[in-house]
Amino acid sequence: MQAITVNTLPSITIGEATVPVIEYRGKRVVTFAMVDQVHQRPEGTAKRNFHDNRHRFNEGEDFIKATRDEFRTDLWESFGFSKFAPSGILLSQSGYLMLVKSFTDDLAWQVQRELVNRYFQTVPTSAAHQVYLMAKAIWEQEERVRHLEQSSTDQQRQIDALSRRQDDLDGDTGYMTALAFCRREHVAAPLSLAQRLGQRATEMCRELEIRTGRVPDERWGAVNSYPIEVLKECLTTLNRNATAA
Repeated sequence: MQAITVNTLPSITIGEATVPVIEYRGKRVVTFAMVDQVHQRPEGTAKRNFHDNRHRFNEGEDFIKATRDEFRTDLWESFGFSKFAPSGILLSQSGYLMLVKSFTDDLAWQVQRELVNRYFQTVPTSAAHQVYLMAKAIWEQEERVRHLEQSSTDQQRQIDALSRRQDDLDGDTGYMTALAFCRREHVAAPLSLAQRLGQRATEMCRELEIRTGRVPDERWGAVNSYPIEVLKECLTTLNRNATAA
């Protein structure tokens, strides 16, 4: 078995993506999956571009074909290589720049600059600086987790506010939608009756200058809510008319 020659250093954030720093025999390299990730391209884009222009790339200069034995077993698939593939392509800086020549959007220019200046350009670092880089990577990860937690909290607050609004307009303040009222009264075929009940309640509220409310509804966007006493009176009238008929 060959010696492990592919090593990883603390991750680095390029654009909006966080990727591992990969070194092959002491030189920085990237995988196709990393290129797709930092450039926000569909999976397989970089690999397809490489094979479409394979004759333009020089092995050993623009790319290296590394075997699976040169990786730690837990890294092979995480770098985007198939578990069945015996070898994988690693791009050098020149290979990366050749590969992304067709990427000309604003994000591509930004990402190329960051990769060249912050990823491929390496300088000897002290042990203290390595500790700093590791601490920085941990801090960045914690910040991303905090941001996700905050987004989840904000979303829950919006849901709670919407729920409170619906509660306010759907019974707690004496208002209900026609459908909710029919269901509460255990009316058979509530949807059919609710339409006629709503029309009747709307007319009554207009005649008596009574305020109606609005409640969010998944099907209609929003529906009216009415004072419960108005709904009771309208339902009694509808039942009386149905009996008389």
